[in-house]
Amino acid sequence: MALSGDYRSLGWNPSHLTFSPLLQDNWKSAIGGFEVGARVSSSVLEREDVWNGIWNRTKGETQAWDTQEWSDYVDLLSNEHIAVNADVVSAAWAKKWNTWGVAYSNTQHVQAEAFFSEETLGLLVQGGAQQWTNWFDAFLTSEGDTVPNEGEFSLDDLLGFVGGLNLDGDAVLSEILGDTQLGFSWHRSHCVGLSKAWRLDDLIIHTGVSGRLLLGNGYFSVKNTDDGLDAFGAFSNGFNVSSIAALSGGLPSGFEQLRMWGPVGQGWAMDFGGVIEWKEKAWVTASVTDIGSMEWRGEQFSMNTLLSEWSTPVSDPANILDVVIGAMDPATWFETAEYEMRTVPHGIAFQLGGGIKVGQVLMLAAEASFDNPDLLGNPGKRFGATAIFSPLRFLRGDIGLSKWGNETTRVPAGLMIKTGKRGFECGIQATDVQALWRPSQPEVGFRMVAMRWVW
Repeated sequence: MALSGDYRSLGWNPSHLTFSPLLQDNWKSAIGGFEVGARVSSSVLEREDVWNGIWNRTKGETQAWDTQEWSDYVDLLSNEHIAVNADVVSAAWAKKWNTWGVAYSNTQHVQAEAFFSEETLGLLVQGGAQQWTNWFDAFLTSEGDTVPNEGEFSLDDLLGFVGGLNLDGDAVLSEILGDTQLGFSWHRSHCVGLSKAWRLDDLIIHTGVSGRLLLGNGYFSVKNTDDGLDAFGAFSNGFNVSSIAALSGGLPSGFEQLRMWGPVGQGWAMDFGGVIEWKEKAWVTASVTDIGSMEWRGEQFSMNTLLSEWSTPVSDPANILDVVIGAMDPATWFETAEYEMRTVPHGIAFQLGGGIKVGQVLMLAAEASFDNPDLLGNPGKRFGATAIFSPLRFLRGDIGLSKWGNETTRVPAGLMIKTGKRGFECGIQATDVQALWRPSQPEVGFRMVAMRWVW
Protein backbone atom coordinates (compact mmCIF):
# COMPACT_ATOMS: atom_id res chain seq x y z
CA MET A 1 0.00 0.00 0.00
CA ALA A 2 2.82 2.42 0.82
CA LEU A 3 4.06 2.31 -2.80
CA SER A 4 0.96 1.56 -4.88
CA GLY A 5 -0.11 4.15 -7.43
CA ASP A 6 -2.77 4.82 -10.11
CA TYR A 7 -5.35 1.99 -10.42
CA ARG A 8 -3.09 -0.35 -8.43
CA SER A 9 -4.02 1.54 -5.26
CA LEU A 10 -7.73 0.72 -5.56
CA GLY A 11 -8.78 -1.50 -2.69
CA TRP A 12 -5.87 -0.27 -0.56
CA ASN A 13 -5.78 3.54 -0.58
CA PRO A 14 -7.66 5.52 -3.27
CA SER A 15 -5.83 8.77 -2.35
CA HIS A 16 -2.80 7.36 -4.22
CA LEU A 17 -4.55 8.17 -7.50
CA THR A 18 -3.06 11.68 -7.29
CA PHE A 19 -0.01 10.63 -5.26
CA SER A 20 2.78 8.97 -7.27
CA PRO A 21 5.37 7.62 -4.84
CA LEU A 22 7.51 5.58 -7.23
CA LEU A 23 10.76 7.01 -8.56
CA GLN A 24 10.24 9.16 -11.67
CA ASP A 25 6.58 8.10 -11.79
CA ASN A 26 5.20 11.34 -13.23
CA TRP A 27 2.35 9.69 -15.13
CA LYS A 28 -0.79 11.21 -16.63
CA SER A 29 -2.60 8.11 -17.88
CA ALA A 30 -2.22 4.37 -17.31
CA ILE A 31 -3.91 1.30 -18.72
CA GLY A 32 -3.49 -2.37 -17.82
CA GLY A 33 -4.81 -5.49 -19.44
CA PHE A 34 -3.31 -8.52 -17.70
CA GLU A 35 -1.81 -8.51 -14.21
CA VAL A 36 -1.70 -11.64 -12.07
CA GLY A 37 -0.82 -12.38 -8.46
CA ALA A 38 -0.93 -15.76 -6.71
CA ARG A 39 0.44 -17.25 -3.50
CA VAL A 40 0.37 -20.57 -1.67
CA SER A 41 1.25 -20.20 1.99
CA SER A 42 1.57 -22.89 4.66
CA SER A 43 3.68 -23.73 7.67
CA VAL A 44 4.11 -27.12 5.96
CA LEU A 45 6.37 -25.39 3.44
CA GLU A 46 8.75 -24.42 6.24
CA ARG A 47 9.74 -28.07 6.65
CA GLU A 48 13.15 -28.83 5.22
CA ASP A 49 12.24 -32.44 4.36
CA VAL A 50 9.41 -31.21 2.12
CA TRP A 51 11.81 -29.05 0.09
CA ASN A 52 14.35 -31.86 0.03
CA GLY A 53 11.73 -33.95 -1.71
CA ILE A 54 10.71 -31.12 -4.07
CA TRP A 55 14.31 -30.54 -5.17
CA ASN A 56 15.23 -34.23 -4.96
CA ARG A 57 17.81 -33.51 -2.26
CA THR A 58 16.80 -36.46 -0.08
CA LYS A 59 19.61 -38.90 0.65
CA GLY A 60 19.59 -42.11 2.63
CA GLU A 61 16.29 -43.50 3.83
CA THR A 62 13.05 -42.18 2.36
CA GLN A 63 11.41 -39.32 4.24
CA ALA A 64 8.09 -40.14 5.87
CA TRP A 65 6.08 -37.56 3.94
CA ASP A 66 6.76 -39.05 0.51
CA THR A 67 6.22 -42.75 1.26
CA GLN A 68 2.86 -42.71 -0.58
CA GLU A 69 1.13 -43.83 2.62
CA TRP A 70 -2.06 -42.00 3.60
CA SER A 71 -0.98 -41.78 7.25
CA ASP A 72 2.12 -39.83 6.27
CA TYR A 73 0.02 -37.22 4.50
CA VAL A 74 -2.19 -36.98 7.57
CA ASP A 75 0.92 -36.26 9.65
CA LEU A 76 2.08 -33.69 7.10
CA LEU A 77 -1.16 -31.70 6.72
CA SER A 78 -2.93 -32.02 10.08
CA ASN A 79 -3.00 -28.96 12.34
CA GLU A 80 -1.38 -26.83 9.63
CA HIS A 81 -2.81 -23.67 8.06
CA ILE A 82 -2.95 -23.66 4.25
CA ALA A 83 -3.86 -20.49 2.33
CA VAL A 84 -4.22 -19.93 -1.41
CA ASN A 85 -4.83 -16.48 -2.95
CA ALA A 86 -5.05 -15.41 -6.59
CA ASP A 87 -5.96 -12.12 -8.29
CA VAL A 88 -6.30 -11.39 -11.99
CA VAL A 89 -6.70 -7.82 -13.25
CA SER A 90 -8.43 -8.20 -16.62
CA ALA A 91 -8.97 -4.49 -17.33
CA ALA A 92 -7.86 -1.29 -15.59
CA TRP A 93 -7.50 2.40 -16.40
CA ALA A 94 -6.42 5.55 -14.56
CA LYS A 95 -6.24 9.25 -15.46
CA LYS A 96 -4.65 12.18 -13.61
CA TRP A 97 -5.01 15.85 -14.45
CA ASN A 98 -4.14 18.91 -12.36
CA THR A 99 -5.20 18.01 -8.81
CA TRP A 100 -7.68 15.25 -9.68
CA GLY A 101 -7.32 11.54 -10.32
CA VAL A 102 -9.81 8.85 -11.33
CA ALA A 103 -9.46 5.12 -11.99
CA TYR A 104 -11.35 1.90 -12.73
CA SER A 105 -10.32 -1.74 -12.31
CA ASN A 106 -11.91 -5.11 -13.01
CA THR A 107 -10.44 -7.90 -10.89
CA GLN A 108 -11.15 -11.59 -10.32
CA HIS A 109 -10.28 -12.67 -6.77
CA VAL A 110 -10.04 -16.27 -5.54
CA GLN A 111 -9.03 -17.34 -2.05
CA ALA A 112 -9.14 -20.55 -0.05
CA GLU A 113 -8.07 -21.44 3.46
CA ALA A 114 -7.93 -24.78 5.26
CA PHE A 115 -6.98 -26.01 8.70
CA PHE A 116 -7.36 -29.78 9.14
CA SER A 117 -7.56 -31.70 12.38
CA GLU A 118 -6.02 -35.16 12.37
CA GLU A 119 -9.47 -36.77 12.65
CA THR A 120 -10.76 -34.82 9.63
CA LEU A 121 -7.88 -35.93 7.44
CA GLY A 122 -8.24 -39.50 8.60
CA LEU A 123 -11.91 -39.42 7.59
CA LEU A 124 -11.10 -37.87 4.21
CA VAL A 125 -8.49 -40.41 3.20
CA GLN A 126 -9.94 -43.57 4.81
CA GLY A 127 -13.70 -43.11 4.91
CA GLY A 128 -16.23 -43.58 7.69
CA ALA A 129 -16.13 -47.30 8.36
CA GLN A 130 -12.37 -47.51 8.87
CA GLN A 131 -12.29 -44.48 11.19
CA TRP A 132 -15.45 -45.27 13.16
CA THR A 133 -13.80 -46.85 16.20
CA ASN A 134 -11.15 -44.15 16.62
CA TRP A 135 -13.15 -40.93 16.40
CA PHE A 136 -14.01 -40.40 20.06
CA ASP A 137 -12.58 -41.03 23.47
CA ALA A 138 -16.13 -41.85 24.58
CA PHE A 139 -19.44 -42.57 22.83
CA LEU A 140 -22.69 -41.05 24.05
CA THR A 141 -25.66 -43.39 24.10
CA SER A 142 -29.29 -42.39 23.84
CA GLU A 143 -29.59 -43.28 27.54
CA GLY A 144 -27.19 -40.47 28.40
CA ASP A 145 -24.36 -42.83 29.39
CA THR A 146 -20.87 -42.65 27.94
CA VAL A 147 -19.00 -45.71 26.73
CA PRO A 148 -15.18 -45.41 26.84
CA ASN A 149 -13.57 -46.10 23.50
CA GLU A 150 -10.12 -47.60 23.57
CA GLY A 151 -10.12 -48.60 19.94
CA GLU A 152 -11.17 -52.20 20.61
CA PHE A 153 -14.79 -52.02 19.40
CA SER A 154 -15.93 -53.22 16.00
CA LEU A 155 -18.76 -51.52 14.14
CA ASP A 156 -21.13 -54.32 15.18
CA ASP A 157 -20.08 -53.92 18.81
CA LEU A 158 -20.80 -50.19 18.75
CA LEU A 159 -24.18 -50.61 17.14
CA GLY A 160 -25.04 -53.36 19.61
CA PHE A 161 -24.81 -51.27 22.76
CA VAL A 162 -28.04 -51.30 24.78
CA GLY A 163 -30.02 -48.16 23.99
CA GLY A 164 -28.10 -47.58 20.78
CA LEU A 165 -25.64 -44.85 19.90
CA ASN A 166 -26.41 -41.20 19.37
CA LEU A 167 -26.01 -41.11 15.58
CA ASP A 168 -27.00 -37.50 14.88
CA GLY A 169 -24.98 -36.90 11.72
CA ASP A 170 -24.32 -33.19 12.29
CA ALA A 171 -23.35 -33.69 15.94
CA VAL A 172 -21.00 -36.54 15.12
CA LEU A 173 -19.46 -34.67 12.20
CA SER A 174 -19.04 -31.58 14.37
CA GLU A 175 -17.10 -33.66 16.91
CA ILE A 176 -14.88 -35.09 14.19
CA LEU A 177 -14.14 -31.73 12.58
CA GLY A 178 -13.10 -30.19 15.89
CA ASP A 179 -10.92 -27.17 15.08
CA THR A 180 -11.06 -27.84 11.33
CA GLN A 181 -11.93 -24.76 9.26
CA LEU A 182 -12.56 -24.78 5.51
CA GLY A 183 -13.25 -21.66 3.46
CA PHE A 184 -13.44 -20.69 -0.19
CA SER A 185 -14.49 -17.49 -1.99
CA TRP A 186 -14.49 -16.36 -5.62
CA HIS A 187 -15.80 -13.01 -6.78
CA ARG A 188 -15.34 -10.29 -9.38
CA SER A 189 -14.76 -6.70 -8.34
CA HIS A 190 -15.68 -3.60 -10.34
CA CYS A 191 -13.99 -0.68 -8.59
CA VAL A 192 -14.11 3.08 -9.29
CA GLY A 193 -11.99 5.57 -7.37
CA LEU A 194 -11.61 9.35 -7.15
CA SER A 195 -8.82 11.39 -5.57
CA LYS A 196 -8.12 15.09 -4.95
CA ALA A 197 -4.81 16.81 -4.04
CA TRP A 198 -4.60 19.93 -1.85
CA ARG A 199 -1.39 22.01 -1.63
CA LEU A 200 -0.52 23.74 1.66
CA ASP A 201 2.95 25.37 1.43
CA ASP A 202 5.47 22.52 1.66
CA LEU A 203 2.76 19.93 2.23
CA ILE A 204 0.44 18.25 -0.25
CA ILE A 205 -2.60 16.47 1.15
CA HIS A 206 -4.19 13.79 -0.99
CA THR A 207 -7.69 12.49 -0.21
CA GLY A 208 -9.54 9.70 -1.95
CA VAL A 209 -12.60 7.50 -1.96
CA SER A 210 -13.52 4.41 -3.96
CA GLY A 211 -16.52 2.14 -4.30
CA ARG A 212 -16.68 -1.49 -5.38
CA LEU A 213 -19.45 -3.61 -6.85
CA LEU A 214 -18.80 -7.27 -6.00
CA LEU A 215 -20.33 -10.16 -7.95
CA GLY A 216 -19.79 -13.57 -6.39
CA ASN A 217 -19.39 -16.89 -8.19
CA GLY A 218 -18.74 -19.14 -5.22
CA TYR A 219 -18.54 -19.27 -1.43
CA PHE A 220 -18.06 -22.18 0.98
CA SER A 221 -17.49 -22.22 4.73
CA VAL A 222 -17.38 -25.07 7.26
CA LYS A 223 -16.48 -24.57 10.92
CA ASN A 224 -17.66 -25.19 14.46
CA THR A 225 -19.25 -22.23 16.24
CA ASP A 226 -20.75 -21.65 19.68
CA ASP A 227 -24.08 -22.75 18.19
CA GLY A 228 -22.69 -25.96 16.72
CA LEU A 229 -21.60 -26.96 13.23
CA ASP A 230 -22.04 -24.21 10.63
CA ALA A 231 -21.79 -25.18 6.96
CA PHE A 232 -22.89 -22.82 4.19
CA GLY A 233 -22.19 -22.65 0.49
CA ALA A 234 -23.29 -20.77 -2.60
CA PHE A 235 -22.17 -21.69 -6.12
CA SER A 236 -23.08 -20.17 -9.47
CA ASN A 237 -24.36 -22.63 -12.05
CA GLY A 238 -24.44 -20.21 -14.95
CA PHE A 239 -26.36 -21.00 -18.08
CA ASN A 240 -26.72 -24.78 -18.08
CA VAL A 241 -29.31 -27.39 -18.99
CA SER A 242 -30.86 -27.55 -15.52
CA SER A 243 -31.23 -23.77 -15.37
CA ILE A 244 -32.96 -23.69 -18.75
CA ALA A 245 -35.23 -26.60 -17.81
CA ALA A 246 -36.27 -24.78 -14.64
CA LEU A 247 -37.83 -22.04 -16.74
CA SER A 248 -40.66 -24.43 -17.70
CA GLY A 249 -40.97 -22.87 -21.10
CA GLY A 250 -41.09 -19.26 -19.95
CA LEU A 251 -38.57 -16.47 -19.64
CA PRO A 252 -37.55 -15.24 -16.17
CA SER A 253 -39.72 -12.43 -14.88
CA GLY A 254 -39.04 -10.22 -11.91
CA PHE A 255 -35.77 -9.13 -10.36
CA GLU A 256 -35.36 -12.15 -8.05
CA GLN A 257 -35.75 -14.63 -10.92
CA LEU A 258 -33.32 -12.70 -13.08
CA ARG A 259 -30.76 -12.75 -10.26
CA MET A 260 -30.83 -16.55 -10.23
CA TRP A 261 -29.37 -16.46 -13.74
CA GLY A 262 -26.46 -14.32 -12.69
CA PRO A 263 -23.92 -14.46 -9.86
CA VAL A 264 -25.03 -16.03 -6.59
CA GLY A 265 -23.54 -13.21 -4.55
CA GLN A 266 -23.80 -9.44 -4.71
CA GLY A 267 -22.09 -6.98 -2.45
CA TRP A 268 -20.49 -3.61 -2.08
CA ALA A 269 -17.47 -2.07 -0.41
CA MET A 270 -16.12 1.41 0.16
CA ASP A 271 -12.59 2.63 0.90
CA PHE A 272 -11.35 5.97 2.22
CA GLY A 273 -7.76 7.17 2.34
CA GLY A 274 -5.41 10.07 2.78
CA VAL A 275 -1.75 10.97 2.23
CA ILE A 276 0.37 13.78 3.68
CA GLU A 277 3.33 14.45 1.36
CA TRP A 278 6.27 16.68 2.34
CA LYS A 279 8.26 18.39 -0.43
CA GLU A 280 7.80 15.29 -2.64
CA LYS A 281 10.49 13.59 -0.53
CA ALA A 282 8.61 11.86 2.31
CA TRP A 283 5.05 10.89 3.11
CA VAL A 284 2.69 9.15 5.53
CA THR A 285 -0.49 7.46 4.42
CA ALA A 286 -3.58 5.92 6.05
CA SER A 287 -6.80 4.32 4.88
CA VAL A 288 -9.91 2.48 6.01
CA THR A 289 -11.01 -0.23 3.57
CA ASP A 290 -13.56 -3.01 3.10
CA ILE A 291 -16.51 -1.17 4.61
CA GLY A 292 -19.44 -3.25 3.39
CA SER A 293 -20.78 -6.77 3.04
CA MET A 294 -21.61 -9.56 0.61
CA GLU A 295 -25.02 -11.22 0.24
CA TRP A 296 -24.88 -14.86 -0.84
CA ARG A 297 -27.87 -16.91 -2.02
CA GLY A 298 -26.93 -20.45 -1.14
CA GLU A 299 -27.63 -23.43 1.09
CA GLN A 300 -27.21 -24.42 4.71
CA PHE A 301 -25.82 -27.97 4.65
CA SER A 302 -26.50 -30.84 7.04
CA MET A 303 -25.70 -34.55 7.30
CA ASN A 304 -28.27 -37.04 8.52
CA THR A 305 -26.72 -40.31 7.41
CA LEU A 306 -24.71 -42.77 9.49
CA LEU A 307 -21.07 -41.82 9.20
CA SER A 308 -20.21 -45.52 9.34
CA GLU A 309 -21.78 -45.75 5.88
CA TRP A 310 -19.93 -42.70 4.59
CA SER A 311 -17.28 -43.26 1.92
CA THR A 312 -14.52 -40.84 1.04
CA PRO A 313 -14.53 -39.16 -2.38
CA VAL A 314 -10.73 -38.88 -2.34
CA SER A 315 -9.53 -41.25 -5.06
CA ASP A 316 -5.81 -40.82 -4.38
CA PRO A 317 -5.11 -40.22 -0.66
CA ALA A 318 -1.40 -39.74 -1.40
CA ASN A 319 -2.16 -36.69 -3.57
CA ILE A 320 -2.32 -33.54 -1.42
CA LEU A 321 -4.27 -31.61 -4.08
CA ASP A 322 -6.83 -34.42 -4.30
CA VAL A 323 -7.35 -34.22 -0.54
CA VAL A 324 -7.80 -30.43 -0.51
CA ILE A 325 -10.20 -30.40 -3.49
CA GLY A 326 -12.26 -33.17 -1.89
CA ALA A 327 -12.47 -31.23 1.37
CA MET A 328 -13.74 -28.08 -0.39
CA ASP A 329 -16.66 -29.91 -2.04
CA PRO A 330 -19.88 -29.76 0.08
CA ALA A 331 -21.00 -33.05 -1.47
CA THR A 332 -18.08 -34.66 0.38
CA TRP A 333 -19.59 -33.99 3.79
CA PHE A 334 -23.31 -33.32 3.44
CA GLU A 335 -26.34 -34.99 1.90
CA THR A 336 -29.10 -32.44 2.53
CA ALA A 337 -29.36 -28.68 2.21
CA GLU A 338 -31.87 -25.91 2.80
CA TYR A 339 -32.01 -22.61 0.93
CA GLU A 340 -30.55 -19.69 2.85
CA MET A 341 -29.65 -16.11 2.05
CA ARG A 342 -26.67 -15.05 4.14
CA THR A 343 -24.97 -11.67 4.55
CA VAL A 344 -21.23 -11.95 5.17
CA PRO A 345 -19.40 -8.80 6.35
CA HIS A 346 -16.02 -8.04 4.81
CA GLY A 347 -14.33 -6.96 8.02
CA ILE A 348 -13.04 -3.39 8.12
CA ALA A 349 -9.27 -3.04 7.63
CA PHE A 350 -7.10 -0.19 8.88
CA GLN A 351 -3.91 0.56 6.94
CA LEU A 352 -0.90 2.75 7.73
CA GLY A 353 2.16 3.43 5.61
CA GLY A 354 4.94 5.82 4.77
CA GLY A 355 8.18 6.28 2.90
CA ILE A 356 11.12 8.48 2.03
CA LYS A 357 13.16 9.10 -1.11
CA VAL A 358 16.93 8.79 -0.64
CA GLY A 359 18.65 10.56 -3.52
CA GLN A 360 17.65 9.84 -7.10
CA VAL A 361 17.95 6.04 -7.16
CA LEU A 362 16.66 4.73 -3.82
CA MET A 363 13.37 4.77 -1.93
CA LEU A 364 12.41 3.18 1.40
CA ALA A 365 8.82 2.44 2.39
CA ALA A 366 6.85 0.51 5.02
CA GLU A 367 3.23 -0.41 5.73
CA ALA A 368 1.00 -2.09 8.30
CA SER A 369 -2.61 -3.25 8.17
CA PHE A 370 -5.05 -4.67 10.72
CA ASP A 371 -8.32 -6.56 10.17
CA ASN A 372 -10.51 -9.31 11.65
CA PRO A 373 -8.61 -12.64 11.51
CA ASP A 374 -11.83 -14.64 12.04
CA LEU A 375 -13.05 -13.79 8.53
CA LEU A 376 -11.97 -15.65 5.41
CA GLY A 377 -8.82 -14.24 3.81
CA ASN A 378 -7.89 -11.93 6.68
CA PRO A 379 -4.46 -12.38 8.31
CA GLY A 380 -5.35 -10.21 11.30
CA LYS A 381 -2.27 -8.07 11.02
CA ARG A 382 0.27 -7.57 8.26
CA PHE A 383 3.58 -5.72 8.19
CA GLY A 384 5.89 -4.95 5.29
CA ALA A 385 8.99 -2.93 4.42
CA THR A 386 10.73 -2.56 1.08
CA ALA A 387 13.57 -0.85 -0.73
CA ILE A 388 13.10 0.31 -4.33
CA PHE A 389 16.14 1.08 -6.46
CA SER A 390 16.38 2.35 -10.01
CA PRO A 391 20.03 2.39 -11.20
CA LEU A 392 18.95 2.86 -14.84
CA ARG A 393 15.99 4.78 -16.20
CA PHE A 394 14.53 1.63 -17.79
CA LEU A 395 15.12 -0.68 -14.79
CA ARG A 396 13.58 -0.82 -11.33
CA GLY A 397 14.17 -3.46 -8.64
CA ASP A 398 12.83 -4.11 -5.17
CA ILE A 399 13.51 -6.28 -2.13
CA GLY A 400 11.77 -6.28 1.23
CA LEU A 401 10.32 -8.08 4.23
CA SER A 402 6.71 -9.16 4.75
CA LYS A 403 4.89 -10.78 7.65
CA TRP A 404 1.23 -11.88 7.65
CA GLY A 405 -0.41 -12.71 10.98
CA ASN A 406 1.57 -15.29 12.94
CA GLU A 407 3.33 -16.58 9.83
CA THR A 408 7.08 -16.57 9.31
CA THR A 409 8.64 -13.50 7.69
CA ARG A 410 8.82 -13.53 3.87
CA VAL A 411 11.41 -11.87 1.64
CA PRO A 412 9.77 -10.65 -1.60
CA ALA A 413 11.96 -9.46 -4.49
CA GLY A 414 11.15 -8.27 -7.99
CA LEU A 415 12.28 -6.58 -11.17
CA MET A 416 10.45 -4.16 -13.48
CA ILE A 417 11.50 -3.14 -17.01
CA LYS A 418 10.12 0.00 -18.63
CA THR A 419 10.78 1.99 -21.79
CA GLY A 420 11.65 5.20 -19.94
CA LYS A 421 9.68 7.58 -17.77
CA ARG A 422 6.63 6.75 -19.87
CA GLY A 423 5.71 3.83 -22.06
CA PHE A 424 5.48 0.05 -21.79
CA GLU A 425 6.09 -1.71 -18.45
CA CYS A 426 6.45 -5.39 -17.56
CA GLY A 427 7.90 -7.24 -14.60
CA ILE A 428 7.63 -9.98 -12.02
CA GLN A 429 8.05 -10.28 -8.27
CA ALA A 430 8.50 -13.45 -6.21
CA THR A 431 6.62 -13.27 -2.91
CA ASP A 432 9.43 -15.14 -1.10
CA VAL A 433 13.01 -15.89 -2.18
CA GLN A 434 14.46 -17.34 1.04
CA ALA A 435 15.06 -20.70 -0.64
CA LEU A 436 18.04 -19.09 -2.40
CA TRP A 437 20.01 -19.24 0.86
CA ARG A 438 17.86 -21.37 3.19
CA PRO A 439 16.80 -25.04 2.93
CA SER A 440 13.10 -24.06 3.00
CA GLN A 441 10.65 -21.16 2.69
CA PRO A 442 7.04 -20.79 3.93
CA GLU A 443 5.45 -19.43 0.76
CA VAL A 444 5.47 -19.89 -3.01
CA GLY A 445 3.99 -17.07 -5.07
CA PHE A 446 4.48 -14.33 -7.62
CA ARG A 447 3.08 -11.08 -8.98
CA MET A 448 3.36 -10.36 -12.68
CA VAL A 449 2.65 -7.37 -14.90
CA ALA A 450 2.39 -8.71 -18.43
CA MET A 451 0.88 -5.72 -20.24
CA ARG A 452 0.83 -2.17 -18.89
CA TRP A 453 1.16 1.19 -20.62
CA VAL A 454 1.85 4.50 -18.91
CA TRP A 455 2.03 7.89 -20.60
